[in-house]
Amino acid sequence: MRAFNVLLSIVVSLAIALLVFEGGLRIMRLGPPKTLNQFDSALGWSKVPGKKVTRKTSEYEVTFEFNEQGLRDDPMADVSKPEGTYRVIALGDSFTLGFGVNRENLFVDHLEEWWSAEERRIEVINTGTEGYSTDQCVAWLEEHGEEYDPDLVLLFPYENDLYWNGQQDYFGKQKPAYSEDGKRITGTLTDTKPKKWTQDWALTSMLFKDQVDQSAHFFKPGEASIPKEFGALLNETPDWFQPSLAGTKGALKALKQASNKLGARAVVVPIPSHSVVDAKYREEVGNKRLGLSSGDWQPDKPVKTFLNLAAEVGLDALDPTSALAAATAGGTETYYWDDWHINEAGTKELARFLHYDLDKMGVFPTGHTATTTVDIDSFVADSGGAGLPFWQKLFLTLWLILTVSYALTYRDEAIWLPPIKVALLLSAVFGLFLGVAKLTTMLSPGQVQLLMGAIVIGVIGLVLYKMGSRIVTMCELLKAFVLRGHWYLMPMVVVLLTIGSLLVVAASSPLIAPFIYTLF
Repeated sequence: MRAFNVLLSIVVSLAIALLVFEGGLRIMRLGPPKTLNQFDSALGWSKVPGKKVTRKTSEYEVTFEFNEQGLRDDPMADVSKPEGTYRVIALGDSFTLGFGVNRENLFVDHLEEWWSAEERRIEVINTGTEGYSTDQCVAWLEEHGEEYDPDLVLLFPYENDLYWNGQQDYFGKQKPAYSEDGKRITGTLTDTKPKKWTQDWALTSMLFKDQVDQSAHFFKPGEASIPKEFGALLNETPDWFQPSLAGTKGALKALKQASNKLGARAVVVPIPSHSVVDAKYREEVGNKRLGLSSGDWQPDKPVKTFLNLAAEVGLDALDPTSALAAATAGGTETYYWDDWHINEAGTKELARFLHYDLDKMGVFPTGHTATTTVDIDSFVADSGGAGLPFWQKLFLTLWLILTVSYALTYRDEAIWLPPIKVALLLSAVFGLFLGVAKLTTMLSPGQVQLLMGAIVIGVIGLVLYKMGSRIVTMCELLKAFVLRGHWYLMPMVVVLLTIGSLLVVAASSPLIAPFIYTLF
């Protein structure tokens, strides 16, 4: 019995240590990836029906929730089109999905609400899916278009679509592709990256992370190696990019064929990048991220490429660049800065552009035109741009709580000292974490993994160094409890030793103390 208790003590101790490490990794945002998608034998991947996922970054916090059909849309038990309704299908990637905004701020939902306010029976189905290229959007229409019976198909491609339209593999995952004549050249796809149990835990996902050779998707136009998808921006299109242009043209031809078969009109609306509408951002991207001079690339070239290819295959197209650029020039931030997606203000401006220009194009038949004049400002509040980033909100919240706590604890100090001391402490902590986060955006995935591993090893090494001979004492204490078989006391012992160790390290170094005290 004693041997069993000893074994149980060891198991409990190890389990607690692993859980503490797991929790630490998740706090550092190194937890298991939160995926929205599942394997799809026709499309490569599709969203998981009924799934709900919340993602946080320094700029936003967004909750994704999908209906029974795996769409970020209203519940839809029956997908058949209601009588007398004009149905619009929105095809696209993360921009259409609404990557950086919550459901109430999707531009497709703004449009639907606007048309409803104008007493027009127009319904919008949002099929946007993270990571999709143009060919996957078209494949979705071929696979599901008939059951949804659209009257209008809006395709919202983004600049990185151009490169991936020429690929049948997306970082190890199979995807559909089209030949230049509009024929799908891929059949039933195979799940080459099935989910493993190791992906459910931060620790195991780091230790057993799938290594995908990404070198084939990078090139070196200057001093830095950058993703090949940026080849669409270069003044001189590389020879290796030609198959991608052919695949894009083929996908657009297939879009026209599928829309005609469904009796629907198709309109291509390429989404411009942040660099196109904001000169300040353009300079940072060109110099710091791409390593290109202003004379080597054209940020608006991808949009022009889509517009030209759409014209070649006989598709209607709209260009929202001027509308978004005008809003940005007027002082409204329409895109996030670190993330490349449009923000709440951007979705509002995009909806405004689409509403008026689709009407000018005359896509809506009699009975579905506006019967009353309504402006988007009457039902969508002005977001004032991106608003305060998440990290600033967190900083201010912690500053207020810690300042009050500090002032109440140390009543003999001058009243002006607590807010200054707490602000300096939090600035040091946030500066380190934000600096590391910024650095990760400038490194390749492999380099990020090495950096995070080095940080974890460095922190553990520092703790062990500062603890010194106390480590021996801690080990002897743990050994005593294990040998006595007091497994039921192990959780308390491990927690006390962990907290005690952190306090010892904090007391031994004024440079480390702010980070540990902030943690507490």
